[in-house]
Amino acid sequence: MRIGFDLMGSDGAPKTELSALEILKEEAINDIVAVGKGDYENVVRELGFEFCLADEVVGMHEIPAVAVRQKKNSSLGILIKLLKEKKIDAIVSAGNTGAILGFSMFELGKLEGISRPGLAITFPTETGYSVMIDVGANIHPKMVDYINYGIMGSVFYEVVLRTEKPRVALLNIGTESVKGDEIRQKAYQALKQTDLNFIGNIEGGDIMKGYADVIVSDGFTGNVILKFSEGIVDILWKMLSETVDAVARRRFGKFLVKPAIKDLKAKFNYEEYGGGILLGINGVVIVCHGHSSARALKNAIGLARECITYNIVERIGEALKR
Repeated sequence: MRIGFDLMGSDGAPKTELSALEILKEEAINDIVAVGKGDYENVVRELGFEFCLADEVVGMHEIPAVAVRQKKNSSLGILIKLLKEKKIDAIVSAGNTGAILGFSMFELGKLEGISRPGLAITFPTETGYSVMIDVGANIHPKMVDYINYGIMGSVFYEVVLRTEKPRVALLNIGTESVKGDEIRQKAYQALKQTDLNFIGNIEGGDIMKGYADVIVSDGFTGNVILKFSEGIVDILWKMLSETVDAVARRRFGKFLVKPAIKDLKAKFNYEEYGGGILLGINGVVIVCHGHSSARALKNAIGLARECITYNIVERIGEALKR
């Protein structure tokens, strides 16, 4: 197993990525092929990892279509090429999401029956984790995309969270089957006819209550929910910590309360799985936040390893043919 790792992707690149490699070295993990500029080759090799030179970098604000045409020698372009040639088994990048999608679709291609890929992420809930798909790859899905997202999200949930027949719900503005636009209404009826464990619509306020295991959404809405929830969780932790500091002024009181807050924060930590996975592509492509920490990137590599081990691409391909 070999996993390609983009050294130049995150907002803190390459410092954050190199810190992730240091963590991996401590854990005796050495199946990484790091791709980046030559300035960092010696550091990577001294850490004990394989290095591949990239002459260019795709910036966060570059137009994806332009990057795909003009920056084939970028770290992203080289990673996708290595994956296409089966010289690596997966890639992990915190780079430009649109460029990752563009390179993946152009070079790797889509699985049979897929109109548009979907980006799936694990989402912390009151009872554990849910999977939401799509959170940014496809802002104008067709009815068939919703069906495929339900199928692919279910396979991903089974692989990562070890649960058979996960509950699938369609994100909508109400629980009734007649709610939402025409496409969602048709998707509701079509999902009912599948072999999926479809439980109906779910509203935004119920997402984090754990009512559904797989939440199917369009990419625009899913991305807004993802970023809003990340922001609100960060603010709540800050406010909660300040409140605890104000109330539990005695040192002993802080000692008792703060471990509970730390445990609660860990449960809602988006770094647990490190990133999302681009489903519907003929390859394992893990997409991380631009502001990912070293720990998040390390966990994303772990997610890639898990998806390879359980043959997620092949399993999704088989599920789509049923």
